[in-house]
Amino acid sequence: MFYASRLQTSFFIALLGMLGTIAAQNVVAQSDPLLNEFVFNHDGSDSDEFVEVFGDANTDYSAFTVLEIEGDGSGAGVIDGAFPVGTTNAGGFWIAGFFGNVIENGTVTLLLVKDFTGATGDDLDPDNDGTLDSTPWSQLVDAVAVTDGGGSDQAYAATVLAPGFDGSSFTPGGASRIPNGTDTDTVADWVRNDFDGDGLPSFSGVSPADPGEAVNTPEAINELGAVVVTDPLLNEFVFNHDGSDSDEFVE
Repeated sequence: MFYASRLQTSFFIALLGMLGTIAAQNVVAQSDPLLNEFVFNHDGSDSDEFVEVFGDANTDYSAFTVLEIEGDGSGAGVIDGAFPVGTTNAGGFWIAGFFGNVIENGTVTLLLVKDFTGATGDDLDPDNDGTLDSTPWSQLVDAVAVTDGGGSDQAYAATVLAPGFDGSSFTPGGASRIPNGTDTDTVADWVRNDFDGDGLPSFSGVSPADPGEAVNTPEAINELGAVVVTDPLLNEFVFNHDGSDSDEFVE
């Protein structure tokens, strides 16, 4: 299986015209990791929650931490979880998880930070106005939030996946960057994960992810659900080749 490096991934994204500007508050190095996929909620008991980080292959990212920030009501701004990042696998992936009912299902922000000095339970927004009053880290590298639309909820990321961000009225239970590693700091980077559990380790025999949704792919390249083709398509042809045209065909 081929795994693209971060440099190759950025090159392909540039060819597709999908690169955006980097948020002014962040100066992110090419070698810095990204939040790449997460699952907060899925069908049944939430036994397979995880957060995936993507970076260079076989690299120690222990200077980085994934933070889960509460966004609901009076608890907004509290660090509900802090997950120190470890060493990526041969594909450049590392996950925090699998958890069972550890990550909340309401309005939640994920932050990927460097040199974290705080602790779980710290309230970074004591006045609940949506602005972090303290930032116990040297660098904010990446951020994404999910909101269920609560009127008093707060999100602490520029990229917020709300009900309807992709045309579906449901709050996303998980999402993946498609293509893998895409980073334009917009909701266009993200595709909703299959809620029925396609790809999660505790699920087997479930229906494949619907077209337009992402398969759950912890520690592997993100991918879209298969496109169901009900009518045949022209797929390949050869009309002319070197020498006598003895191998013409239509597929």
